[in-house]
Amino acid sequence: MSVKSKPAPNNKKSQREMQPAVLRQAIIRKLPNRLSAKAEILLPAIPSLVDHYVQGLDATWRALGRNFSAADLVYLKEVLGTNLKQAFETSRYSRVSVAYETDPPPKTSLTWTIAIVPSTLEDEYAYWVATRTPPLFGEYPDSKVMDLAHSLGQPEDVTALDIGAGPGRNTLPLAREGFRVEAVELAPAFAEVLRQEIGKEKLSVRVHDGSILDDSVTLPEHYYRLIFLSEVVSDFRSALQLRKLFEVAARSLRSDGCLLFNAFLTMDGYKPDDLAREISDVMWCRLFTRHELNQACAGLFRCVSDESVLEYEKAHHPAEHWPPTGWYESWTVGQDAFDLSPSKCPMEMRWLVFQKVCA
Repeated sequence: MSVKSKPAPNNKKSQREMQPAVLRQAIIRKLPNRLSAKAEILLPAIPSLVDHYVQGLDATWRALGRNFSAADLVYLKEVLGTNLKQAFETSRYSRVSVAYETDPPPKTSLTWTIAIVPSTLEDEYAYWVATRTPPLFGEYPDSKVMDLAHSLGQPEDVTALDIGAGPGRNTLPLAREGFRVEAVELAPAFAEVLRQEIGKEKLSVRVHDGSILDDSVTLPEHYYRLIFLSEVVSDFRSALQLRKLFEVAARSLRSDGCLLFNAFLTMDGYKPDDLAREISDVMWCRLFTRHELNQACAGLFRCVSDESVLEYEKAHHPAEHWPPTGWYESWTVGQDAFDLSPSKCPMEMRWLVFQKVCA
């Protein structure tokens, strides 16, 4: 008679993992084997943020189970940094594309590519004209522009030049009141809108196509009583461009003429670093220090008036139509560059009036 032996006790049973939390993490670690992703991120061309961008990409890819080595991240930073610098130097409106796609299973790697997505000021404004409902910059002209023009004499005696006229928010009201006004506009889309309005109303306004910073725009010498730029100097990218403006104005203004523009100036005591300058450039509010402003106008002009744009326009604008646009108030106090309350922002837009320095 045979006797069946009892199975030996399973001593390995105690080595098996039974804790749900541990098992959950073990399952999640296998997820990348079946997970796939494909995406593109468009980064503002801000070279000083390369480390921030790399950290964000690394975190995003780690969430997909794609872990990069220190050497991989160094290479990513090198390639991304080079493209950010090139894009920023070419145009502040350009962006850098980071496209990535997980490699097919069973691989748990990821392939990325980086490319510059170019854009110019003309491109940006053409998009505005095509997609946004006018008036793009508000219905009414700048009160400061109109007030200063009227202070210089009778409209028929005042020659004025609107640099960066856009679709004519200031040019057209001045022409309607009889001022002898001309306009300079870089963006073809805006110049076309302006010419259409001039034609409809049969106004006598000459439009110069091009940038005031280029020699292609030829202006008469010692002719204008008023030259003004509204919401344009924020497109200037350096103190050298600001100096060029003063040189053009010095040649084109009469000896008793005035130069008026608004610009973002830093508060006393604030010294902007590269990041602040780059972000202000990209966010349409390029900042300048008062030292840079003084150097740019040295020997050519002296500043005779310096006022807050927001305070002046709010005090003189029709109350029922304030603010001019939904973005105007926050933009003029520097909140497009700094996520701070208006009283904390270290920059703001100022109305500046200059008179020529007599030789």
